[in-house]
Amino acid sequence: MDWQLHRMNIGISIAEWVEHRKFRGFYTFSLDEVKGDFSSFTPRYIATALNRLVKQKIIISPAKGFYVIIPTEYALNGVVDPIFYIDQMMEFLKRKYYIGLLNAAEFYGAAHQRPQTFTIINTYPEIRSGERSNIRFVFICRKDIDDKFIVKHKSRLGTVNVSSAELTAIDLVANEDKIGGLNRVCSVLYDLVDSIDFNNVDDSIYSIYPISVYQRLGYILESVLEEKSLADKVYTLLNQLGGRIRTIPFKIGKTTAGYLSENRWKVIENQKIDIDE
Repeated sequence: MDWQLHRMNIGISIAEWVEHRKFRGFYTFSLDEVKGDFSSFTPRYIATALNRLVKQKIIISPAKGFYVIIPTEYALNGVVDPIFYIDQMMEFLKRKYYIGLLNAAEFYGAAHQRPQTFTIINTYPEIRSGERSNIRFVFICRKDIDDKFIVKHKSRLGTVNVSSAELTAIDLVANEDKIGGLNRVCSVLYDLVDSIDFNNVDDSIYSIYPISVYQRLGYILESVLEEKSLADKVYTLLNQLGGRIRTIPFKIGKTTAGYLSENRWKVIENQKIDIDE
């Protein structure tokens, strides 16, 4: 029986409707779709039916009014990898987005351990970070997202947006406090550098953050990772774009007393790095 036949007053339950969607490969749906196909049911009845399916680990609801049918491979514990549905969820929420930070680094084989959170960079309005369907989501807002620096990776339901290796590197430095500090950043960048090529990205990538972020990135590439050719590219572009390089601390919020900045990046070396290779 086709799940759409309910529109012709052939009575099927919401549970059967969900099962027919899964059978046809439609793994996500909205509350409005359910209300449209079951217009004779009260909102309370629909909510009760959907909550029952959540408790039975047939569906999850990672966003209010948005549902995901749990694929068979995730049925045992009911925890669905967000990559499975994130594109559909962000479309439902009407936000431009990309998978970022450590989760993006995983796509380039540059994660030493599986991240404990799932990070999404998205446009405003803000989305509250927190646990959703047993996954800890971190949402970071940005005024705009330039598609030039986004790579589409295949997923089971289509594609997902992931930051390019170059944008991932920059984001990691800019958000070091969100991923465990500079040691973690440098350890991930150690594995990411083989995927980075600043010749392949538009110069506007240097305007996403304040110049201090690019100074720290260049310092890491040159002085910590010994990737001078990559560092040279960053340094050249910063100068060509007229960026004023001021003296800054390597580790924000840590004293700089007694530390030097004997490098072209004018980065005060107030933290030593131990790379976790």
